Amino acid sequence: MQCPIETTDPLANLKNRNWAFANVGYGPANPELPNDEFWQAKSKTWNTDLEQAMSMRCGNCAAFIQTPEMIECITDGMHSEDGEESDDDYEGDTENAAMEGEESDDEGDEPDLEEAVQEAANLGYCELFHFKCAAARTCDAWLVGGPITRTQDNRRSMQAMRFYRSNFPQQD
Repeated sequence: MQCPIETTDPLANLKNRNWAFANVGYGPANPELPNDEFWQAKSKTWNTDLEQAMSMRCGNCAAFIQTPEMIECITDGMHSEDGEESDDDYEGDTENAAMEGEESDDEGDEPDLEEAVQEAANLGYCELFHFKCAAARTCDAWLVGGPITRTQDNRRSMQAMRFYRSNFPQQD
């Protein structure tokens, strides 16, 4: 699988994500806060009650791609700009853990921070608007049936995505 450019190019990802904020109501900005106004607006947009609107998240949208291959694209894309990690990128973390009395890995393996970031944000790839997406957010184009976690499911959903893409203006 060829990784989408947005998984490796932060500027391309931000361009598309910012487009989604401005054009399709992607949000809320901080999903860990109550965001009452945001969710009230979504319930009106979707003509549903507040509880149901709050359940319609990217993490359960059919355009939210979390196949093993896509997760690998996302985590691999978190490396330094030149695509290579420096041997001393995370030395401070190991030293701090030892100073705080935490046990270190017997084999001396450094923590996989890319996977930790992906897991904490529960990232996936938005197939509709082409950016790395946080599962706790939503947008006006939410589709029932996700997330897509198997490559076979992803192929089936692609036909439905073509229809929805044609109903939204093209990104600049």
